[in-house]
Amino acid sequence: MTVKILLAEDDERLRRLLQLVLNDAGYEVQTAADGGRAIEYWKKWHPSLVFTDLMMEPLNGLHVLRFGQDHYPDIPCIILTAFGTVEAAVDAMKKGAFDFLTKPIDHTQLLEVVKQAIEANLQTKHHYQDLLGSSEVMQALRNDINSLASTDSTVLILGESGTGKGLVAKEIHKASKRHNGPFVHLNCASIPAELLESELFGHKKGSFTGSTGNHDGAFTRADGGILFLDEIGDLLLSLQPKLLHAVEEKEFLPLGGTKPQAVSLKILSSTNLDLKEMVNRKEFRMDLFYRLNTMQVTLPPLRNRGNDIIELTNTFLTFFSNEFDCQECTLSEEAFKIIETYSWPGNVRELRNTIERAVLRCPGKAITADCISEICSTNDHTQPENPKTNLDLVAKEQEFLLAALKLHNWNKTKAAKELKISRSALRYRLKKYGITNS
Repeated sequence: MTVKILLAEDDERLRRLLQLVLNDAGYEVQTAADGGRAIEYWKKWHPSLVFTDLMMEPLNGLHVLRFGQDHYPDIPCIILTAFGTVEAAVDAMKKGAFDFLTKPIDHTQLLEVVKQAIEANLQTKHHYQDLLGSSEVMQALRNDINSLASTDSTVLILGESGTGKGLVAKEIHKASKRHNGPFVHLNCASIPAELLESELFGHKKGSFTGSTGNHDGAFTRADGGILFLDEIGDLLLSLQPKLLHAVEEKEFLPLGGTKPQAVSLKILSSTNLDLKEMVNRKEFRMDLFYRLNTMQVTLPPLRNRGNDIIELTNTFLTFFSNEFDCQECTLSEEAFKIIETYSWPGNVRELRNTIERAVLRCPGKAITADCISEICSTNDHTQPENPKTNLDLVAKEQEFLLAALKLHNWNKTKAAKELKISRSALRYRLKKYGITNS
């Protein structure tokens, strides 16, 4: 992935020279002649790192640094300063600058600082690269993950649909002592009721009609690692006593089995339902609730995450532009305003889907406010997410793709035109679903 460097310097000759040095080293560079313009580029262009001169008018380098610390604290910001302002540069480092360089700028030192900044940023993001966001609530969540992962106690992950409960479960696995063991994800809402017991605990050959062999359930597959029971609130009441025993004793009896099977694992569960209210209505066992709820974490909805919305938007713009093999898309100021003020009832999942659809419609172009408004207006929030419905939609999309390809004898250019999408978008969809002409 291309490293993008924003360079703010009011000396035109020096600005052009440094841009040339960085370009020759293989970096993509955007320049700005003052702090105000640099901040505008930072919002729209989302660089990998930033160089800013300290003394500029009307907005100086400290304004640029302050903007970065408030909105993009993970992006390294490096101060360029003349000899007489070194003390000010040191003060800037105390305020969050990654480093400073004194003029005249040594080109070897410049490239070394770039390398160090990129490496430091990668290390910072390594463990929590999927949990994006610099807001206080997300920083607190990343800090909580280590304590949630430090023991084998059960963890209940709460939050609205689309907030990233599955991502948190995976990060707990990565941070735990069981990180080298399996991570088994079982969605209790997506498996037919008659198959769920077998998927949890497995079965022996001949235990029911059609069981022609032994089958290992999720508990067996997760032995030595972590079992993540997603949408636990949808678990049948009739299965809850058997799950309670398995959670308490770390042993279970497969369907048709005669000997209990012991396992060593950590159990995570998640739901967007109010389990306490379900306990009051006798729809969920109180004892199971407390067994699964030894430790608890609640994920914030996107509307409560402040500037994370813009950070996530920029990340998704870059990601889908790369996925669709097109020039990176940008958002108009009006489009950004809509994204900032929209309530995002579907949370991060809805934002990601909205940006994906916008990039598909406008590959390599500026995305307008009308485009974002239209997509948001067609997002359906009337029903909770249904995994079976999602599977139907995926199947329908694959059907349309195959129909267009067959109609044009697998000519991708003509098929893309038929579907009213770009050729790169078609390639992305084919790769996503593993569709080939074979």
